[in-house]
Amino acid sequence: MKIPGNIGRPGRASTRLRFGAAGLLLVLAAFIARAADSAPPDTSNDTTEAAPVSANSDNLPEDSATAQSSDSTPADTTPAPISLTPHGGPPTTVYLVPIHDEISVPQLYILRRALKEAIENKADVVIDMDTLGGEMSVTLDMMDALAKFPGHTYTYVNDKAMSAGSFIADATGEIYLKTGSARIGAAAAVTSDGTDIDSTMKLKLNSFMDATVRGITAGKRYRADVQRAMMDPDYELKIGGTVIKPKGTLLSLTGEEACKTYGNPPQKLLGAGLAPDVDTLLTQLYGSNGYVLREFSLTWSEHLAKLINSIAPLLMGAGIFLLLLEFKSPGFGLPGIAGLVLLLVVFAGQYVAGLSGYEPAVLFALGLVLILLELLFFHGTVVLGLTGVICFFGSFVWAMTDVWPQQHFGGVSSAALLQPLLNTGLAILIAGGAFALALRFLPQTSFYGRLVNLKSVPQDSVAAAAGGAAATGATTLPKPGTRGLAITDLRPLGEIEISGGRFQARAEHININRGTTVVVVGRKDFALAVEAAKD
Repeated sequence: MKIPGNIGRPGRASTRLRFGAAGLLLVLAAFIARAADSAPPDTSNDTTEAAPVSANSDNLPEDSATAQSSDSTPADTTPAPISLTPHGGPPTTVYLVPIHDEISVPQLYILRRALKEAIENKADVVIDMDTLGGEMSVTLDMMDALAKFPGHTYTYVNDKAMSAGSFIADATGEIYLKTGSARIGAAAAVTSDGTDIDSTMKLKLNSFMDATVRGITAGKRYRADVQRAMMDPDYELKIGGTVIKPKGTLLSLTGEEACKTYGNPPQKLLGAGLAPDVDTLLTQLYGSNGYVLREFSLTWSEHLAKLINSIAPLLMGAGIFLLLLEFKSPGFGLPGIAGLVLLLVVFAGQYVAGLSGYEPAVLFALGLVLILLELLFFHGTVVLGLTGVICFFGSFVWAMTDVWPQQHFGGVSSAALLQPLLNTGLAILIAGGAFALALRFLPQTSFYGRLVNLKSVPQDSVAAAAGGAAATGATTLPKPGTRGLAITDLRPLGEIEISGGRFQARAEHININRGTTVVVVGRKDFALAVEAAKD
């Protein structure tokens, strides 16, 4: 096991439109990639020949030639073929999930996503494993995810399940191994660069991981002891009179060794059986026409999601800040587009990570609509705005919380909510700090004048119809006392015309209807503060 971070891994507006379109295409591509991973499985024939082996049974079928009657002598090294019981039910849906190369966050994402979809579709899950190890924290998260899955889970050791791979295999119902070349074991803790850790830390880690394995392998006669022998050189694994692993070494097993039987009554040491490849294993488990297969694959979207989620608070904070800036500036332009893109990227990252579905994004959109209704049409009602704010920020907490199918927020632990709440709080602090700086310094810049002064008023505008001056494209802000004309309703935000220039304005006390003469009384954030003229 690598510490910290790894287990058993050997050391190793045209511009505006283009920007908005590129950002939206990025988000769309992430969702499409995620949807492609969720495509319907390929279909097989409906005839079913055999039932899957139970993922939780200790009494696996044994061939009489391999069984032994004594605790002291291991049986013949050749494992018995898997015994199947015919059934007449519909084909079983099987999700095949690859855990290859170094175990890291993207593998966690694809496993968690597959497990949640398998719950919804009542599918079995088979892990196709070929790994030398990986990150400790990710390994524990994978084990926890597997422990939450109520259905059948299997590991097929497709060559290697070293260290972290052996722990993940322990968390599945049954372990099958590749005939002739499979190896599993060697799970001692090491540092992130592959060197030894100090003795005290090693004792702590071995104790913690041993307890973890005991908890997830309850009912498995030898599995916890075998795993301890793989990670603790001071532990002797002995069954009856046979020493399987002496002190001073780490246990590693071939497929044939893992499938030996020991004890009285006899039981296999670790492996449930051997198979030359995944297809053969599935045929042995379910029958040649007894399953439909859905194969997952690790794509660029999982790697992109890892990056997105590592900086999620920063992306959220920047997105919220840009939306605040948009609310304070006229029209809908670059800040609004960029803010929405950044926030949608956050939702896409959580979606690909298997933490959330589309629902949090829907809640986010609802919150945004309610806030806009409060600001533009029902100013001062409070209820709409407050509800919108709750929906808006609640969507981020929901998106980052690991909620499993058929589980409600009432069943989510406070520990599971802690990190999402911290991330959302940090995002609010980032957005609030950036917005405070903008309010403090932006009005002193020339950009402020260009931001508030939208554009010249068209000849057929309300101002022109009322006899106002032709558009002049004003570049300076009018002083308090200047009179103008409301060319949109101000509820409370809108636009006014002064001397041919068009400005963002905010009604100070009551909403102002389009066509009303107004007077500038000051500047408020990114808008002119106006009141209806009294004469």
